[in-house]
Amino acid sequence: MTTPLQRWLPAGTAFDPQQHVFWAGKAQGRSLAEALPGVQVLLLGAHASAAIPEELREFIAPQLTARQQFDFSDVSTAALARAWCARDEAVLYIENPMSRLVLDPNRAAPADIEPGLREAFARIAATPAGSLPKLGGVDAVRPVSFAGAPVLRAPDDDSGWARLLAALNACALCGPRSYAAQVDQLLDEILAQRPAGDAAPLHVISLHDTMNTTCRADGAIVQARAPADCLPALANIGNRGNPDGEAEGDTPVTLPAVALRRVAAALREAFGVQAEAVTLNRPYKGAEETRRLGRRLQGHARRNWGVWQLELLREALLGPAATAHLQAPGTDWPPTDTAHVEQFAVAMKRARQQWSAW
Repeated sequence: MTTPLQRWLPAGTAFDPQQHVFWAGKAQGRSLAEALPGVQVLLLGAHASAAIPEELREFIAPQLTARQQFDFSDVSTAALARAWCARDEAVLYIENPMSRLVLDPNRAAPADIEPGLREAFARIAATPAGSLPKLGGVDAVRPVSFAGAPVLRAPDDDSGWARLLAALNACALCGPRSYAAQVDQLLDEILAQRPAGDAAPLHVISLHDTMNTTCRADGAIVQARAPADCLPALANIGNRGNPDGEAEGDTPVTLPAVALRRVAAALREAFGVQAEAVTLNRPYKGAEETRRLGRRLQGHARRNWGVWQLELLREALLGPAATAHLQAPGTDWPPTDTAHVEQFAVAMKRARQQWSAW
């Protein structure tokens, strides 16, 4: 059995801003206004969708498979985030409804996407066969997957470039840019409801996942990453600091180090794992969402307030059956192991309760 592929969003798809905001009791009629006062975790899914707008179809590589499309996203986090917030009234979840291909909310958003995208295509064209292109700084719109699989085709002429840029810009307004605006608005509303000196915790979590292997040409996700890029057995949490969570040089941390270490301890206890299963700032310190929102909270310093990135090992999140499926050749994506996700959500709620009790 495989997951039916929602590969394309119908042309002209627009979203009500609250359509991709989730909280406990939403399905039963509880309003967002009722949920906001109790929020202690603002959970963000910048890469939680794999859906590509129909407007981009002519520029999508025809050989792109469902497995490559989903692997290019952090789509497995969506089921967890929705399950967690459904059972935990302290969690509010915001999900970007489009693939990171359209415009990556976890990269600095350029005023004009064209120069960076042209440079990305130029670097890809200049990369020797068998090597991966280096796209740092020009991957707000990333044309290839992290395994090097083509996702977006370069236009053939000026007319094609005009169509591609128009489609990307239009889709970005209804997807990733709308998502980012909703994050800012809801964070403002949460902060406005917190009285001065409020000691209740507030954690903004940028949620991601990745595997320690990448996708081979036959679809098997088995190609080992470099050891320095590999996650531990459960998660890496990042506050822009060092492996102890402390600030490095003049770069401020986005969550106090002692609070980050409490989060790590809570995760280890909730999941029953050893110390080495959760690392701090190795290999990921936290990317653009962590930096940007961390700056926004700098004027609201509290010992248990801040922003951090949670990068889950996808194998742990998927469960053994789905992981084995993806390690075999294929073009599909396995169904969600609902029971496994629910157990994961229960453990995340338990961890949140522990780090909030400080």
